[in-house]
Amino acid sequence: MIRLEDVFVVFYSGTPLERVALRGINLTIQDGEIITITGNSGSGRSTLLRFLAGHISSSLGRLWLNKMDITNQNLITRSNIFSPVFYDQDVGSAGNLTLLENLVIASLHHRQRSIIEPAISSEIREKFTEQLRDIDFMGMEELIDEKVSNISRAHRQVLALLIAVIKGTQVLLIDEHSTGLDATTAAALLEATEKIIKSQKITTIMAVSDPKFALKVSGRTVTLNYGRIVSNLPESDKKNAKPANLPAM
Repeated sequence: MIRLEDVFVVFYSGTPLERVALRGINLTIQDGEIITITGNSGSGRSTLLRFLAGHISSSLGRLWLNKMDITNQNLITRSNIFSPVFYDQDVGSAGNLTLLENLVIASLHHRQRSIIEPAISSEIREKFTEQLRDIDFMGMEELIDEKVSNISRAHRQVLALLIAVIKGTQVLLIDEHSTGLDATTAAALLEATEKIIKSQKITTIMAVSDPKFALKVSGRTVTLNYGRIVSNLPESDKKNAKPANLPAM
């Protein structure tokens, strides 16, 4: 269980540029829960996810993992709990290696690079090919021997999700990873994302711009406005909710 307790994030504190990005956030996320975050531009969605990932420090408040205070953990320690998938997802994958090599490294991340080549047996190749085929995302299984630097951003986003899953992340943080894609590709990416997170039952906190998707994929939808939670919609109330009542980013 993750719990945010009265979390404030203030940028440029004490200067003429001071800006309060999060204002007393109180939120509890249960293990295995999928939460979508909606809100207009500047509402604090990205700040919230980057705070959880350890990229931003809080000005006030606490962050708890079960009964352990992890507020002041450094970024490296925090990365053992949270795996972020952000808009520009080049972190966490190696562009000069193939898609298959990246997946194998993720499965053997505690071992040395020198053992990766012998590890790619025909059985391993078929295992990951089948996994990609099951996701059914834009023929991704056909790119398994392609260098990651040569594949599309949408394919790299799916790779980032798979790497996080393979490494056994506790919490997946997704910050509007479909931004900038055409409508067809964005819809396919969101569908693939739903397959991955629901099949693995990973605790997921996801900022999305599509209100229909926000209501469809999550157990709970949280809306932010000017750094505050203005709506915390449980699954029991979602069937009566209308996408038009949720703000698009």
